[in-house]
Amino acid sequence: MSDTSFGFLLFGSIGAIGAALAVGTLAALWRYHRTGAFPGHDTAEVVPRSRLVRMWIRVVLGLIVAAYGVYVVDASGVL
Repeated sequence: MSDTSFGFLLFGSIGAIGAALAVGTLAALWRYHRTGAFPGHDTAEVVPRSRLVRMWIRVVLGLIVAAYGVYVVDASGVL
């Protein structure tokens, strides 16, 4: 495996994980906003504000990691 393909695989995977983190957490937040329940919980529960803030931090962190993965893959000249 060449260095270029290893870098693409490594940083492409990191970018994909970051995107999955952001999209999955956004989907959970959207469902909570629409229905009042998180995925995996049948009943509506009162969610503390600190949990919602931590989830938004996860969204931002996922977007940063995804952007970093795309930037590194693009900078390496593979695409």
